[in-house]
Amino acid sequence: MKIAYIYANLPQYRKDFFNNLSLSLQNDNIELSVLHGTNLDKKIVKQDNVGEFKRIFFKSYSKKLISLNLTFIRGLYKYFLNNNYDAMVISYMSTNITMLRIVLYCLVKKIPYATWRCGYNRSDYSNLSSKIRYLLISFVEKKAAYNITYGSFYKKELIKKGINSDQIIIAQNTINVDYILKKNMNINKLFSSKTKILFVGAIIKGKLLKSSINAVKKLYDKGYEIVFDIVGDGEILDDLKKYVQKMAIDDIVIFHGPKYNDDSIKYFREADVFLLAGTGGLAINEAMAYGLSIITTNADGTGCDLIDGNGYYMENMGDSELQYEMLKKFINLSDEDKIEMSNRSKEIIKKKASLLNMVNKHKITCENMM
Repeated sequence: MKIAYIYANLPQYRKDFFNNLSLSLQNDNIELSVLHGTNLDKKIVKQDNVGEFKRIFFKSYSKKLISLNLTFIRGLYKYFLNNNYDAMVISYMSTNITMLRIVLYCLVKKIPYATWRCGYNRSDYSNLSSKIRYLLISFVEKKAAYNITYGSFYKKELIKKGINSDQIIIAQNTINVDYILKKNMNINKLFSSKTKILFVGAIIKGKLLKSSINAVKKLYDKGYEIVFDIVGDGEILDDLKKYVQKMAIDDIVIFHGPKYNDDSIKYFREADVFLLAGTGGLAINEAMAYGLSIITTNADGTGCDLIDGNGYYMENMGDSELQYEMLKKFINLSDEDKIEMSNRSKEIIKKKASLLNMVNKHKITCENMM
């Protein structure tokens, strides 16, 4: 039996997941193939993904149609047809025409498939574009055998669409937090008078970093000893650097560029609290595994599931005043309370977002479709 996982592009952080899932499915005589295109997004994510699983990649390209940026993955559709897969899991993108063709083919041939989405909807699309995207996504989800979501937030949205809860699987979107937890098992958080705030991720508009910088500036003006480390790269990095220089706070807001794997460890270990004002998610999981307290929004739909005594949850994205109040509250905690938050982060991420949990949820979904 054969199953295909289909992605627009394949970030490096998926490698451990697919290695483990592939090995797990082999025990049931199920062969996993990961088929994906190349990255066309402005979001800079490391794509190097040499792993032990079967991986086939194809060249992506795009075309503009009115307000829609249509994406195609050359050769993927033909490859899928020629390999007679028994089932499919697709990280569906509404304007990826190749993905839509494959879904329609599966429906005609009665090949069961599952979607795998966070459910986040971007706010910068036009009304027409948003309506088209919503209709396409809803069509694909309602026809799916299963829908795998990143968290409980989107499960509720799917139920509102009329999808049976038995067809919805929650599998936290995660990296190998098990490895991080093991590596940091005997390292305890130490806090100094200067609070180190951390952001890790793509430097794009959706992260709403300017609002975080404004909150940090207000804390600095109020006399708090702080530093804000920003790790990552992206389309608005230069603009943010200019913004920080204009406010004359480049000694407390420090840009470190992109850091991957072991190069990022020191930033997580040295930080006191992780701040996310906009979208994202994976870096939250990573930060929690390092024992950081978290100040976050719902991000990619998982934030609401991950905050419980280990930080502060913000209903509104990009609210500078709210970030200021949350950061101030954290800074004024005793070291004992901060340590308690740190330990709680580790407990929650181990329970809700381990790699093993994610692999098991996907394996069950694959087996059920077979």
